[in-house]
Amino acid sequence: MQLSDAIADMNAVPSQFLTAAVSSSLEHSHYLRNLHATIVVLESKIDRRPTNRRILDPEETWAKWRMLGYDLQELTPLELRTLCTSTKTAFRTRLIEALRMDGSSLARFSVLCGFVGAYFQLWRSMENAEQVEVVIEKSLRPGRITRKSKVLECWRKDAMVLFSNKSHVHLGRIVIRDKRSPQDVCASFFIDSATPLCAATKAQAAELFVAHLIDRQLSGSETELLADFHWGIQHLLDSTLNTDAFRSLAGKLILSKLPERFPSFQAALVSAIHSDDRLGDPRLISCDLNWRSMPTGSREHFLAWLAKDTLQFFFNTLVPQNDLNRRRAEFWLQYANKWGKIKDFQVAVSDHDHPKVRMARSKSSLSYARVIGGKTSAFLMLFEGYGTQYVVIEFSETGNAAYIYKRPIFESTAISFRSLSYRIADLKRIDEATDRIQHRDGTSHGWERRARMALGELGIRL
Repeated sequence: MQLSDAIADMNAVPSQFLTAAVSSSLEHSHYLRNLHATIVVLESKIDRRPTNRRILDPEETWAKWRMLGYDLQELTPLELRTLCTSTKTAFRTRLIEALRMDGSSLARFSVLCGFVGAYFQLWRSMENAEQVEVVIEKSLRPGRITRKSKVLECWRKDAMVLFSNKSHVHLGRIVIRDKRSPQDVCASFFIDSATPLCAATKAQAAELFVAHLIDRQLSGSETELLADFHWGIQHLLDSTLNTDAFRSLAGKLILSKLPERFPSFQAALVSAIHSDDRLGDPRLISCDLNWRSMPTGSREHFLAWLAKDTLQFFFNTLVPQNDLNRRRAEFWLQYANKWGKIKDFQVAVSDHDHPKVRMARSKSSLSYARVIGGKTSAFLMLFEGYGTQYVVIEFSETGNAAYIYKRPIFESTAISFRSLSYRIADLKRIDEATDRIQHRDGTSHGWERRARMALGELGIRL
């Protein structure tokens, strides 16, 4: 507390720090005087004498206790502490029964703390969890231990829920209520972050967090919800959350109204999922298995958003900026915005355009193939119409028509839709194409109308 007060004194004069930093060199000793004095006092209280505390083997101690007829009164304080603080022996039925009968055995502060610590380490994985929790709850009652301790006060205050099958729910609610990390909340209850209880608290808090976001999907503001999402990704849905929980909660967010209502939320969600190995890009073979257990429709929604983002990247980064290309982008974005229309997509980048991709900010979220030779890059889209899959290819260079192939014909040579590289001749095979979309306006209608009609005849409709 003295250290905290000393730091508070330092923080009470920010204007003096600012003025001194701007006008002249800062003399630190004046501001650190109280802190230095506090450190001196604390150092003087440190017991620097070496300790030679014996460490007993819990199994050997248990064997001795058995020879003593399981009488706790026959054990030395060190032997009792060894049995009660080791996860190997603390929760054996014989010891728990003895502790229930002899209320004085856990009256020592160090023994009780060690016993509770072992309980947290094996949280409710022992067969007799309810009996263990009864022993702890009785030992924490006022009068059992006369020593004053913040640890005991903390545990006593919430003993009925902290030492029960609802403890993770209780702690998870505190995480959401106070917007604190699970590790911080558990630490405030003197629970180690590596314990199963802390992991369960995190999973519970993550579930509550996603439910709370979805509850506000029609009433919350975009700024608040986006800020909450970023906090949740950092503290709850991070890499330490187990895979099944992450996938389940990600699926709920994908299928909620939040991504469609707020474009910034959708972009943040796509970025978080695409960069996470627990899901990743559903188009890739290495990630396909991750998505098989996802809720129905979540993969299609996510793929549509990813197609839209990648299509925008393609036209913004690799295609010359002019009115015709803007119209081409708007035309295909209509299909990308209808989830389930674009079944798959692929970007193929030319050697000429490759430096543009590397310099782009979003390069880390773009998986792409290569076009060998030439200056033209391509955007490949997979559609389905009347039971047949079609590959539609748009090119970056103005003057190229969009080619439409039946997938079996497109893949009849040595290439496939997911090839890692193409030659430009692989993508432009006029004799094998089902149709081509010419980006030229007619006398009375734009090319977009003719293109929609051509795609519609194949069963590809908005």
